[in-house]
Amino acid sequence: MKNNDKKIFGIILVLIGIVLLLNRLEVITADIFFAGWWTLLLLIPAVVSMSRQGITFGNSILFAVGIYFLLEANGWNVKGFFVPTAIVIFGVALLLKK
Repeated sequence: MKNNDKKIFGIILVLIGIVLLLNRLEVITADIFFAGWWTLLLLIPAVVSMSRQGITFGNSILFAVGIYFLLEANGWNVKGFFVPTAIVIFGVALLLKK
């Protein structure tokens, strides 16, 4: 990671931490949060990695885990879709493999 990227990521983490602390201390009401908001901490790095390095196994898994937890946190029952989706993804990967 470049030095500027580290600084930006550090600033984002500090800001998130401050908002969480102020919310916990009841100084502010953090209504900006939604169910599963924390999954963005998985999804954003995955998307950034995909845009910089292309789609790899690692960033795909991180993205899939983030989406799974986001949907579960918002009341979607996605467990029944896991196996069929995994089969489709595996099939597409085989078709696209060089």
